[in-house]
Formats: sequence, structure tokens, C-alpha cells
Amino acid sequence: MFSILLALFPMSTAQSDPAIDGPALFALFQRYHASIRDVTFIHEGTLEMKGSGPGKPEVRGSFQTFYAYRSDGATLLDVFGQREGKPRGRLVCSILQGRMELLDATPDQETPIRDRVPESGPGGPGSMARYDSPERIFLAWYFGTLGEADEHDFKAVGWEEVGGRRCLKVSFLKQPKALLKGWVGALPYLRMWVDLQRDGYPLRYEYLRGEDVEVRGEITRMELLQLPDGRPVWMPARGMTWGFHGKGDRGELVVKKEPTSIETHTILIKTVMFNQGLSDSFFSVKKHALVASDEGLRKLQHEMEAESAVQAKEKRLAAGLGDHRKRLDAALEEAERQSRMLEASSAARAGAGWAEFAVWSMGILGIVIVSLGGLLYWRSR
Repeated sequence: MFSILLALFPMSTAQSDPAIDGPALFALFQRYHASIRDVTFIHEGTLEMKGSGPGKPEVRGSFQTFYAYRSDGATLLDVFGQREGKPRGRLVCSILQGRMELLDATPDQETPIRDRVPESGPGGPGSMARYDSPERIFLAWYFGTLGEADEHDFKAVGWEEVGGRRCLKVSFLKQPKALLKGWVGALPYLRMWVDLQRDGYPLRYEYLRGEDVEVRGEITRMELLQLPDGRPVWMPARGMTWGFHGKGDRGELVVKKEPTSIETHTILIKTVMFNQGLSDSFFSVKKHALVASDEGLRKLQHEMEAESAVQAKEKRLAAGLGDHRKRLDAALEEAERQSRMLEASSAARAGAGWAEFAVWSMGILGIVIVSLGGLLYWRSR
């Protein structure tokens, strides 16, 4: 990465618009993605949605998210949300091997969480880039989708300042040309303001359809962290996102000139863990939903309402995070083992009464273990 930065540095200090090398810049994006084999952290933010029409009220909400990402695209999003100061529920969603699963894990409903069936369908990079997701400011998932620069119609626009830092402004197709064959309407473009001195991370970006801005994001704080092998990596810590989608007079989706939504995003830096070797089972929505008891969720809700200082939360969440992560993994493994034992025992349920009693006892033991693991996990948050 140093050699690429060395090659680009003279361009970054030039006073005139340079002829930037697109392949070198894309290589910088791809190296950033490759340096993070997987990552987990806790993220929180707020949402303000403007009224969609005359007489329509504004909507305000907040959210706290556990996020996990693996460099092959596997992603987990575990969101606990509030709207207008009231609990809105919990949603767990994941992407694994091109499939997306969603599970409503809101407590205190008629159907117990263990009996709920996740919804599933196709999914991939970008499926989790929603308003309550850190993927609005953490862009490693997008860097992994890039092809060659010439496949994206790359252009260097010039140099501009963002937050007091000199950034290279570039423009390119959001997806490679081959994936846009048959596209109807204005093509999707991306503009980025790239800080070449901080891993080439964009401090501002815009998703466009033609010339219309659909989404604008801006990083307001970066932090320098260390990977397990000692290499430094720049990580976004805070940012904002503005959405410009709205409805026309006939209810159709249109792009507005003024923002229709404003989001704030904070990644709790002290909770960030890199390259821990996340397995496929880690991305199971059902397991993550089960390891958090209703009691633990109500406790988390109370803490979100009572404590708003980000620094205080970071200290509490960082304390013992590694131990609780190990306990979570152990709880997931034990829950899976208990599930397999129960399934193996189901064929014998028609036997003597003592066998049926043993099966029920085993099920109760499994639930107790899962609840205990969930309580430990959510206390750490």
C-alpha cells in the first residue's frame, strides 16, 4: 500500500488538476478491502425523515446495531430500533453465499423467537446499505465489488477540500459496464472525494442517477487503528448521510432537490475487532436472535433511553468485550449441539414416558443455556 501512496502523493500535492491513474486508485480501494478479512463492531445513529407531502409529519428515530462483515461478502446486521422515543423492535438480517435472510426478533410477541421462520431471498453487496446500517459510512463492502477502472468509465475531476483536507474528486460508474447492459434510464454513477493520505478512503461520496444525486454521505471523523498483524488502517468513526428520494404527485418515486432524510452514524471505535476468523455459522440470523433473551433486550432498551453519552457507552462496551465474544460463540455452539440432540431424539418420542421426559428436560436445558449466553452478550452492549 505504501508504494501506491508514494506514487500518488506527488499528484495529491499538485496545484493543477492531475491526470490521475484510475487503476492505481482502484488498487488502493481493493487493498483496503483485502486488509480486512473480517470485522465486527457496534454502531449507532439517528434518522430524521421529512414529511413526504403536505400535512405529512416528520419521523425521528434512533438505532443501535451489531455489525459483522467478512471479505467474501458475508454480512450480519442486528438492529435494535426506536421511533419517536418508543421501541420499534429488533431485526436480524444476514447475507451468506448470495442469500439474504431476515428475522423479526422483536420480543414480547405471541410467537416465541425460537418458533419464527426467517424470510429469505437473493442478496449481495449493497443489500445491507440501509438507513440503520454502518454501510452508509463503512465502505469496505463496496470496494470489494469493484472491477477494473476502465470497466467503470473512471474519470478524475480535480481537487477539492472536504473537512479541511485536500481530496481528489473522481467519478465512475457504480457497477462495471458488463452488469449494466439493458439498463433502462439514466446510468448509476458514483462521485467520491478521496483522501489519498489516509488509505485512499473517501471523505464524501454521492450516488447519482445521471446528474441527480440520490444519496450523499460524508465522513466527519476518521480513526487510525491497528490490524492484528500490526499494520495501521484508517477507519471511519462518524458521518452523516442525506437521502433525496421522495414521491411525486402521483405517488411515483422521484429524486428531490432538497434532502428528504438525514442520518447520523457513529461506529464505537473501542468495540472494533478485526480478522477474528468468523465462520459461516456466525452469520445465522436464528442463532443471533436466540442468544438474546427478552429480558436482555428490555435492559438494552432502558440503557439506550437513559444513557446518551457516546464516550460512556464506549467504555462500558469495551470492558470485557473479548470475554463476552467468547461466551457468545460458546452459547451459539451449545445451542446448535442441543438442537441436533433434540432432532435425533424426536424419533423416539413415541416410546416410554421416561424417554419423553428426558427429551423435554434436554430442551429446557438448551433454552436455559441459550438465555444465559444471550444475557451475557447483551450486557456487554
